[in-house]
Amino acid sequence: MDIGVLLNGFLPVFGIMMLGFYLKSRVLKDDSQWIPIEKVTFLILMPSFIIVALASADMTSLAIWPFVLTLLCALAVTFVILALLYPSLTRKKKQKIAAYTSLFQTSTRFNGFIALALVASLYGENATAIVALGLITMIPPINVVNITVMTWLLTDKQIAPGQILLKILKNPLIIGCLLGIAINLSGLSLWQPVHEGLTILGRASLGITLLTVGAGLTLGNLEAMRLKLLLACFFKLVFMPALVLVIALLQGINGLELNVLMILAAMPTAANGYLLAREMGGDAPLYANASSLQVILSLIAIPFWLEFAQRVTA
Repeated sequence: MDIGVLLNGFLPVFGIMMLGFYLKSRVLKDDSQWIPIEKVTFLILMPSFIIVALASADMTSLAIWPFVLTLLCALAVTFVILALLYPSLTRKKKQKIAAYTSLFQTSTRFNGFIALALVASLYGENATAIVALGLITMIPPINVVNITVMTWLLTDKQIAPGQILLKILKNPLIIGCLLGIAINLSGLSLWQPVHEGLTILGRASLGITLLTVGAGLTLGNLEAMRLKLLLACFFKLVFMPALVLVIALLQGINGLELNVLMILAAMPTAANGYLLAREMGGDAPLYANASSLQVILSLIAIPFWLEFAQRVTA
């Protein structure tokens, strides 16, 4: 991909994130000022964007099953390798187990909001339907496995599959994906006023989301967490993209779908995992640092993997 095209796509996205960081540092310094903004984005704005993108997408042109299989295989391999590392990383010490759960989360979760904004900036809003397909593919297994691992390692509670499933189905992003796909498959069109209203809300979501991501950037006490931070960044920004690329090429995926796969694979971790780490006794400071560091390093990782994928398939 031409460097000018990449810059045109990346600079607005990461520039808005840096604006969010500045606002948090200088203007809206209190975390409580950002919480309502994040909730409105998560509950209303982003689902609206997804519904419109999927409802109007041309699904017949997508290689859906190879795309889905690539993401699920890559996730499964990552889950297994992280599980195999558990004994050597924790030695069954409580503090190290808490840190391990945050490493597990930051190595497997991804920020779908940044992915949607970046793909829209690089390839246009029509391409975001492919990202939405990635969201509905990855969000359920990621949440099931992460919540199971954290419950098993950090609490004495029994895991209730029904509660985990209900939590996933109540996720506004999943609801938006299901509604958008249902409308698309039904052959019906959204009533024009509804379509316009959702479109307006959806467009607002991208900029606001990037501001909140920037506001969440925080780095501190990095030396004490060095090994786990390196592992979290390696798994998320090196191992996962490389694995996705290999699986995708084996299935003959190329073009726009391969580019979106690489963006999804090299995405920094999601912010919601921090709340889970804090609530369930994980290492919340490690999660916050890993998340912020991944966002910064993804500035290099995502363009690299896009360019590398293009050269491999040329």
